Amino acid sequence: MSLTAGEQMIEELRRHRPLLLACEAIGWLHMAGKAHSDFLRCHGSAGVSYNEKEWFRGLDPDWSSRLAWLTSAFPSPGWTWPGTLTEFLDRYDDGSSRPSAVGLLQAGHAMASGIEKQSYPPRTVEYLGQDVTHMWIATAFGHPIRNLLANPPPILGPDGWAQFIEHVGALLDELQRLGTSPPPDADPWWRWRSTAIGDEGWLRQVFTSTLAETRLPNNDVTLWDQSYVAAALLKSAAAGLVLSPAANWQNLNLKSQTRWRVLTVAFGSRHYEARAVRIGDWAGARQQIESFFDEVCRLVEVELAVGSLLYRDHEALAFTFPGERFDSAAGGSLDSAGAEVLRSEIESLIDGLARDRRFETPPLCHVSASTRSFIPMAAELKTARSEVAIPIHRSWTIEPSDETRGHVCPVCRLRFNGDSGGKRVNVSKQRPCKVCRDRRKGRLDAWLASGTDTIWISEVADENDRVALLTLSFDLDPWLDGTRVDSLRAQSIADWRRFNATLGNQDNPIPRDAPYRRLVDHIEQLVQQPMQAAQSDAVMRSLQAGFQHEQDWATFYEKVVRDRSDAPAWNDARINERTRALWLAHQLFRKNASPGRTYRFWRTAEAFFAELLPRFREMASSNPNRWGTRRLVLSADGGGQQQWEDRETYAGRYRDAPFEVLYRASSNDFVTICNLARMLDEHESSASLQEGLRNEPLKLTGDDGEERILTPASVQDAPGLGAYAPIIVLDHTPARFRVLVPLSAANACIDAALRKWEEEFARVWDRMPLRVGVVAFPRMTPFQAVIEAARSVEDQLGDGDAERWRVVEARTRDGVTSLSLARPDGVRELAAIPSRLPDGRGDAFYPFLRVQDATVRHPRDFATPGGTVYRHVMDLQPGDGVEVASSRVALQFMDSTAVRFEPVRVSHLTDWRRLRDIWALLEREAPSMTALRAAWGVLATTKETWRTPAGPAEATTEAWSELARSVLAERLGVRGAALDALAEAAASGVLEQTLEWHLRALKEPLEERP
Repeated sequence: MSLTAGEQMIEELRRHRPLLLACEAIGWLHMAGKAHSDFLRCHGSAGVSYNEKEWFRGLDPDWSSRLAWLTSAFPSPGWTWPGTLTEFLDRYDDGSSRPSAVGLLQAGHAMASGIEKQSYPPRTVEYLGQDVTHMWIATAFGHPIRNLLANPPPILGPDGWAQFIEHVGALLDELQRLGTSPPPDADPWWRWRSTAIGDEGWLRQVFTSTLAETRLPNNDVTLWDQSYVAAALLKSAAAGLVLSPAANWQNLNLKSQTRWRVLTVAFGSRHYEARAVRIGDWAGARQQIESFFDEVCRLVEVELAVGSLLYRDHEALAFTFPGERFDSAAGGSLDSAGAEVLRSEIESLIDGLARDRRFETPPLCHVSASTRSFIPMAAELKTARSEVAIPIHRSWTIEPSDETRGHVCPVCRLRFNGDSGGKRVNVSKQRPCKVCRDRRKGRLDAWLASGTDTIWISEVADENDRVALLTLSFDLDPWLDGTRVDSLRAQSIADWRRFNATLGNQDNPIPRDAPYRRLVDHIEQLVQQPMQAAQSDAVMRSLQAGFQHEQDWATFYEKVVRDRSDAPAWNDARINERTRALWLAHQLFRKNASPGRTYRFWRTAEAFFAELLPRFREMASSNPNRWGTRRLVLSADGGGQQQWEDRETYAGRYRDAPFEVLYRASSNDFVTICNLARMLDEHESSASLQEGLRNEPLKLTGDDGEERILTPASVQDAPGLGAYAPIIVLDHTPARFRVLVPLSAANACIDAALRKWEEEFARVWDRMPLRVGVVAFPRMTPFQAVIEAARSVEDQLGDGDAERWRVVEARTRDGVTSLSLARPDGVRELAAIPSRLPDGRGDAFYPFLRVQDATVRHPRDFATPGGTVYRHVMDLQPGDGVEVASSRVALQFMDSTAVRFEPVRVSHLTDWRRLRDIWALLEREAPSMTALRAAWGVLATTKETWRTPAGPAEATTEAWSELARSVLAERLGVRGAALDALAEAAASGVLEQTLEWHLRALKEPLEERP
């Protein structure tokens, strides 16, 4: 039987797997010379001579020898190689396109690096260079990470380069071994690739720690970001040529004609989250979904080697994918029809992976239009998420299970759960089907193998038997689609004018006092001239290195403005010369949302949560009674082994505290899976538990509802499972981070997240809001209700547009600008924004705020083509209105499941700090818990009496403030500034929220005073 067109494509990709993965490896290493410390010194005015393109000379055998197998395995005319394979390392940034595979690397490098650096002439941006005393690497949002030469990472240390060359040699040797004797499956290739660039891959770690570009502000993108993205683009472009060979490479002009697509794979994870009856259902399903996503990555990145991952979260993956050439010429790229055939075949393969895991819903597989930018990726992800939100976007056949009798599974609600086995009806109804049971057990296998973290909510519950679900998220999409990148500067127009007072042999015609407006005027006059007449313009030649070689304005405009999906075309009848000038002026000075930078946005957000996790573990594990993080093993009485079911949990009570164990048939023992600190004092030993259980046998109930008696023969530490951190990670993606922690640890975790966000995102605090939600609940609350409440909290945290805040006062001191701002509700905010770089220069790249002003008033001001004006933080004046995407917090205590249907009170994140300060004040000033509860009772009763449907009137608010003052003074005996602070908190509602949270949810005590 002959193969279909799609199957032929798949076979062709598999046959060329060695070629495509070799191309990717070349892309990883093409800028490897920049990982040498002399690269930084050479560009840091240290007088060091260094050519980063000759790094390969340290290899023995050399680069060409190690890759020579490629030219024989994939010879011309099917594949055109350069005259020497070192051209990949020394010609990748040539101005003219190379008529060989090097041209594909040039195209990928230009996208990941060339466009990213705005293509300024070197002399124009000399003033932005860093020197050896301050060679900083920063996050994607401007936060300095480390001074690379003063505090070098291992690669820049004494032995770093020699070890790196040794690793590169081993990488290329293994590539040669696999390429010359291709294995029958993709496993060896996957291991080779993962060892180098997996999450813990050595090459990823090396390149992530240093820079590809030393000058400001491009020190926000690492050598890894640019190298990985360039390699991904090279790989996908090569796949396009494999699937649609070109007869003649001489005329392909690969560097400027190559385009790509985005392959999006999405899955309706929320469906499984919503269906979960127990936490184990969601944890098990999430584990299956993550493994499924891993398999999809393996399929796309290695088995077919058609693309590389650019984004991943809990619902979607985005990969590079072959595109169609600009000129749509036949041969040399994948046209729309071919892309659809390949997409359909890949979808079939992905469907097979999903069916292997018995998923109840289908995955989605979509391919975008061809593009020279990955700005469309954000729109593709948004569309994919909306389609799988209700997972019936296409037909899907669910394989029948072996169980054909019984009740409908309470989890998936699709399959039968099997014969009841004589169990009571209410017990048999709660039993999941075999597929859902296996998912629950899957996470149990992983836990038994490690045990460091917990999967048991009974181990997470605090001394009050309460748990907190923390959900943290970023508003990341506007950064991925380029919207908020508008606020970031590649260089300030004012600084460009100041440091480029002369252009060539003439004075800079742009005046220093109003550079933005006059620059737009200048460009508007130029675009009315033919390109041949404008090519000699000194201003444009200083802003774009290739301007003097352009043939027409339309082509130049396309190159400079091409990454904007909302930008009008040059010939759009709705725009005029002024609009074209506005777009050009804006794009020439803004940072571009290049693939390397958007990839860095994703990684920065992901790293933020990854770095928080160990802090959360420490805080959740902080307990003076160390039994709160310990497990014990209870050896069972050998005579009753038959009454216990393997890997089933049994619950009872001991010393009036919940006691749970897991039975292991293999060793005939029980492992405790509860918070032992609730039944053992810190000075007690395991012998105390053994003695107590000997005198008081445990009555335990299993999932089957049957009661059993446990009299352990011995109690001892649990080998391999003895200690744990009471924290359960539910989601860990760049967009959302969900964890379960003891409610008693929730405050410390939120404080840590807030401090970290304020430190690392201070320069973009108004555009990168952190959203924090807390759902506190008793341990026995149904998990479905908890998840519904969490989703409601997340939805309400994400609602709302940017707010208009008013500048009350602005002061700059020691490189930090402090803003006093009035929120719409009248509350004052204090924002501390770094306005100076570590080397002492002013930060002219990040701290710009969107102002409510249609006029560009200051030299550093600039406007977007849509008229939005951004103002540097140091230029803000009292009375200026600024737009802020505010960070928010929401607290919800579920004392009943009905609470999830109630409105959630969403506050500004800084109100959390007020809440904490007010509680600290009450701890100092309140004489007793009785007095505090009495004051709270009076205020709560009065507020309920005064409540009206229309809300409080201004007069009522004033009266309420006075009442609160008198009640607090009488009941708590506070006076002076403390009373003023408490009365103000009562008027704003913060006092009520403080008492609700600390007394009702946390049950925090107060030290009794005489």
